Amino acid sequence: MFIKTGIQLSLVCIALLISSCDVFKNDSLNNICQEHPELCDDLYIIADCRFKRTTVIRARYYDKIEANEVNKQKLLTELDEYQSCLELTLFLQFTRNKQRKEYRLSNYLTAQTLMQTHIEESRGTQDPILAYYLWTHHQDLQARQVFLAAATEKTVSDPRLLFKLARVNSTGTPQDALNLFYKALALSRSTEEIPNSTFLLIMTIFYQHKKFEEAYIWALISLKGDQQNASPINLDLILKRGVVGGERVILNDRNLALIAEQYYQQLKVGKFNEQAPLLQTPSITKTLIN
Repeated sequence: MFIKTGIQLSLVCIALLISSCDVFKNDSLNNICQEHPELCDDLYIIADCRFKRTTVIRARYYDKIEANEVNKQKLLTELDEYQSCLELTLFLQFTRNKQRKEYRLSNYLTAQTLMQTHIEESRGTQDPILAYYLWTHHQDLQARQVFLAAATEKTVSDPRLLFKLARVNSTGTPQDALNLFYKALALSRSTEEIPNSTFLLIMTIFYQHKKFEEAYIWALISLKGDQQNASPINLDLILKRGVVGGERVILNDRNLALIAEQYYQQLKVGKFNEQAPLLQTPSITKTLIN
């Protein structure tokens, strides 16, 4: 009888302890913004990338209540993802709402400033991930060497490094970036290891090079992984080959959807093994023989 009563009391105490921990560590967005408005007020509430705004605020909260290296890296990652998502919305510009555009730009600049502030204290790091942020946001050349030394190793197997190297190359050498993205996807063991912005970036590379069918495939993949519908994607515009108000030109969207589903299922279980397509078809040149 005493043993049974003791067990019941122990269970009640454990339940109360767990409950008190949840109250102490309530990371709901409403609670964070009420208790720490400074973590929320500098980021406008907009439809674009709204889920990433939430993850940024939550990461700021954890970094505030428990400052350590793990929380710092998580915060930098979330800020980087949010900034990348907003950057794509600035490029695509699917809205004519002037205020929304202003808020979008403001949030982008705020995320950029926050990254610069938090990265500054990581100077001198030998960690290639932190070095990447130092280089890309503070132009730290020593950090650049640290990151590139790790990311360009022939035997590199960390997809995180390849994803970041691909982002670096996405503007200047898009074909190299695409190759790196596909390699990183092949090394990933599940979609949980893939940064949220990856599919959007791949889609954007194809879109910019007028590879609209490929862009449509990766747009669908991005939407599959976006439970909050926060991705700035206009499928109809892609099917119109980027012509606003134009006619729908791409008519094999069902077949493209099947390919997207196949790719996504492969990515979920770490079985993706596709080769990156060529963005430009090599031209045939004639050789003159003297």
